[in-house]
Amino acid sequence: MRCCKNAPQGRGGGSNFSTEPEPAKADIAYDAIRRILHSNGRVPEQHLREQDLASKLDLGRTPVREALQRLAAEGKIQYIPQRGFFTRPMSERALLDVYVVGRETLISALNRMRPQVPESWTVADKLSSDELALRAEAIFTKIAQEASNCEACKIVHRFCFCTHPLRMELTASELRPAFVESLEKLIDAMSEIGTATTLVESALMNHLDLEQGAVSRIVQEVNERGLTGFPGPAKSL
Repeated sequence: MRCCKNAPQGRGGGSNFSTEPEPAKADIAYDAIRRILHSNGRVPEQHLREQDLASKLDLGRTPVREALQRLAAEGKIQYIPQRGFFTRPMSERALLDVYVVGRETLISALNRMRPQVPESWTVADKLSSDELALRAEAIFTKIAQEASNCEACKIVHRFCFCTHPLRMELTASELRPAFVESLEKLIDAMSEIGTATTLVESALMNHLDLEQGAVSRIVQEVNERGLTGFPGPAKSL
């Protein structure tokens, strides 16, 4: 995944090829595993078995292992020597730290943005928890990308990934209406980028306050329950 639209678009500098090279198998495995973790929810401290993933993705174990190593290096999963790769535990302290970094990065990026043509984002009650979470994350990503700072993009990408399960839990709880209302206000404010940045910052911070304020309760509920929602067979991954 490219960190932002300002990054180089090709892997090589030559101009003799009319198409980009096909993705390496490790890149395919990386994207596929990330989608599994991202869209299906995550089981805290669940073993990610290379053979199970290789069979599921119809790939060899080598590209799967390389993808898992990359995800571990990025902090999205954890590697335990002699045991293997695992999804990260849902930790209140770790999530709160992620929100501190995410806030600072988003505020900095927001103040570097120029006036924008409003995106056609919408929020509806019929959206799934995953779709609502992704809608919020699309706004965070847009702010980082338009700041023309690849490091900000990387930080916000990791912030979105690490907080996605919490966001899904929040939108599946009785706090869903408050989340939807807050997100609608943020979407409305985004049309004022570059002309009323203070208004946008206020809407962004209010939304992050809502999410961060739910961390303690959701972490407790998830850890008592033991999982965040992998559907049936995926629990073995």
